[in-house]
Amino acid sequence: MRAVAVRNSGDKPELMELPAPRPAPGEVLVELAAASVNPIDVGIAAGFFEDQMSHVYPLVLGVDGAGRVTEVGEGVRGLKPGDLVHGQFFRAPLGNGTFAEYAVVTEFPDGGALQRVPDGMPAEIAAALPTAGMTALGALEAMGLRDGQSILVVGATGGVGVFAVQLAAAKGAEVIATARPDADQWIRQLGAARTADYTAVDVAEQVRRTHPGGVDAVLDLTRDPARFSEYAGLVRDGGAAVSASLTASPELLASERIAVSNFMMEDKQDLLARITAEAASGRIQVPIQQTITFDQIPEALVGNTAGGARGKTTVRI
Repeated sequence: MRAVAVRNSGDKPELMELPAPRPAPGEVLVELAAASVNPIDVGIAAGFFEDQMSHVYPLVLGVDGAGRVTEVGEGVRGLKPGDLVHGQFFRAPLGNGTFAEYAVVTEFPDGGALQRVPDGMPAEIAAALPTAGMTALGALEAMGLRDGQSILVVGATGGVGVFAVQLAAAKGAEVIATARPDADQWIRQLGAARTADYTAVDVAEQVRRTHPGGVDAVLDLTRDPARFSEYAGLVRDGGAAVSASLTASPELLASERIAVSNFMMEDKQDLLARITAEAASGRIQVPIQQTITFDQIPEALVGNTAGGARGKTTVRI
């Protein structure tokens, strides 16, 4: 089968021909129709998780995917061949990813989530939802955002950000979204009340001008610890600042003035079910910036770290 993998930790991802996997007891074999690109894919390729879980090489990348079950292992009871499923294919050992024609995953992934795709939902949409959508939903719930409050979303036009903006606006919050000028109207259509141009004047300065008393919450989806500390300083007493990239320092985490946290997903199966229901009902959009082919994945993984994204990048398999 075709797959995008790395031969060793830190290697450049490349298109390979590998044997198709077979399901072990408790696993299902999925013939993938679509996948999506996430920043975590770059981290896996670089070996960021080697101290946390076992890996197999060549390591097939990709954690989000959608496809049809073609075979089930002994003990699988809830899924059968022919079922269309999607989810976050994240479990130990890492290496059986979704940037492939076939992937095996446990019926109940210990580190991810898997479920049937709702009737009528295209595979591309189903593949774009899991990691980004679950992160946005979980992070907003962790900060307890309420109707009438204000929130600064940093990294608002990226994969997680486009869901966070919509979900926060649906809660009745005033959303301030960081965006380039050419994305201003687009992110407003998704629910942002205001934008802050991160290519011009300092974002914190812009927010202070419009909200001199501070904001109620900050959700930072970028990877700059110093800037996260600055954004946390914009939050009113009793508010919340959440980093989805683990950039909150120990000093900030110990703050008694505001609630500061490095968000880590829990109960992924529930989060996946609920974010999928939001999309299936039409309450949120799933913005897809581009759909690429197999041979474009290595380049897309580099581009996923460059900033300026507008929603999700999906892969047609």
